[in-house]
Amino acid sequence: MNIGIDAHMLGHNETGNETYVLELVRALAVRDPGDTFFVYVENPHALSPEITNAAQVRVVPYATRSGARRLVWELSRRAAQDCLDVLHLSYNAPLHVPPACALVVTIHDISFEHFPQFFSRRLRAFLRVSVPRSAYAAQHIITDTESAKRDLVNTYRLPPDKITVTHYAAGAQFHPISDPAALNAVRARYNTGDRFILAVGNLQPRKNLERLMRAFALAKQHAALPHKLVIVGQRLWRAAPILQAARGMPDQVILTGYVPATDLPLLYNAADVLAYPSLYEGFGLPVLEAMACGTPVITSNVSCLPEIAGDAAHLINPRSVQDIADALVRVTTDTAYRGELGRRGVARAQLFSWERTAQQTLAVYYSAIARKRAATRTVLA
Repeated sequence: MNIGIDAHMLGHNETGNETYVLELVRALAVRDPGDTFFVYVENPHALSPEITNAAQVRVVPYATRSGARRLVWELSRRAAQDCLDVLHLSYNAPLHVPPACALVVTIHDISFEHFPQFFSRRLRAFLRVSVPRSAYAAQHIITDTESAKRDLVNTYRLPPDKITVTHYAAGAQFHPISDPAALNAVRARYNTGDRFILAVGNLQPRKNLERLMRAFALAKQHAALPHKLVIVGQRLWRAAPILQAARGMPDQVILTGYVPATDLPLLYNAADVLAYPSLYEGFGLPVLEAMACGTPVITSNVSCLPEIAGDAAHLINPRSVQDIADALVRVTTDTAYRGELGRRGVARAQLFSWERTAQQTLAVYYSAIARKRAATRTVLA
């Protein structure tokens, strides 16, 4: 079977989307010697030798960096040229594919439908046309959680059997680290101080960072916490209010910007707690990454986050500053509770694996091909 995977986002610091494609391709390359994978990229150097040297992987650079040209003509041309049986993309499918090629589309979430105010008018208009069109055109859809699946079914009136949930996982680099020199070095590199609360997520309104900063200030006022708040993530559209709020707390709130992949596991390990009070997520990968490192997690009781966290996190109402502040105080001051959350988190993270995700994804590919061929036979008959 010839499988095409659109990996145009690799090397662009697209956080969760990039992590998903990179880890999926790596797991597929390791476990499946029977198929050939054509990985379409803008930045071939973003792939590790483990992937590029795999016998069943063909790395194919795109001829264009234009998303419009990629969707209008290049992916269609590649699918025909490489005799693809299935083409797997994230969110947006090309306008045309060869008749024999099945389409699989991953849709992580549809936050643009529920929080349109968090997106530019142009991007919102594009997604509201392209994503449902792609969902209807695909032979099969992959999404991250049961919560995201229900959202897709209810919003777009899709048949539930057209959607498969494949949970993601923390990468192998996320694990407990006890090297004092390495942890102290990362603290010094980002000026975190000895104790800090970590938040991981791009600077955008959906991540609820303004409310987190207000809760952090309230927690420090009521409990005299010695901690800083360290926010890891690059600036996105409508980041200005977040930046302004951070400037109001100089030396207490640290904005690191995008950090190298080698530093993120160290930051998780050095932190007292991960605070992830997002208003809406399709998966929320930082929750599992922190848990895999043994770091306690505070996260929201909405969307998919309870599904991912289970009983291994302190859940809060993300719209309540007081609730977030109380959680920060309890987790940072109650040593026994913090240790219990850390132990539960490690066990929880071990329930997820990219190998299982790859196995489930392969099953989706074969199912999509069967659907495509059945539909073709019906038309011909």
